[in-house]
Amino acid sequence: MLGIVLLIVGGVGLVLTLLSVLGVDAGGVDVHLGDSGAGLLSIVTPFATGFGLLAGGLLTFTETATWPALLVGALAGVVLSVAAVVVLGYLVGAEAELPNVDLIGSAVRIVEPVTPGRFGIGEVRTPLGTRQVTVTSDAPLEHNDEAVIVDRIDGGDNYVVARISLTD
Repeated sequence: MLGIVLLIVGGVGLVLTLLSVLGVDAGGVDVHLGDSGAGLLSIVTPFATGFGLLAGGLLTFTETATWPALLVGALAGVVLSVAAVVVLGYLVGAEAELPNVDLIGSAVRIVEPVTPGRFGIGEVRTPLGTRQVTVTSDAPLEHNDEAVIVDRIDGGDNYVVARISLTD
């Protein structure tokens, strides 16, 4: 019976791990551990996967005694958790290496309409590729209108844009 329970725990851990790899947010509940980018769920789900599947498999499908199966499962879970932390740390470090692009003065195509006092979405081309940013304007801008970024709001990823006029 313990083997079946551990297999279920491992299966749930595997499903949660695969969902997180695919980018599915499981309710947005997580406790982040320092600046590593690793959250508690990022460590627990690989541990549950390795521990549950290996220990449960040994108990269910072989003649392995309980304590050695649990020990082997725990070691496998620790190895998978450490691997997850290393991979997440690398990914967070690689993201920090991307250059910062100053968008002030850049042309932007409006993707989601903007009205005074409301935010919309604009698409701007950078050396790193096309990027969508949140924009606002004093004048209404419709889908596919062209504008230029004139200011950044509070140092975030929100910008003030102005319509491009042929007479200016």
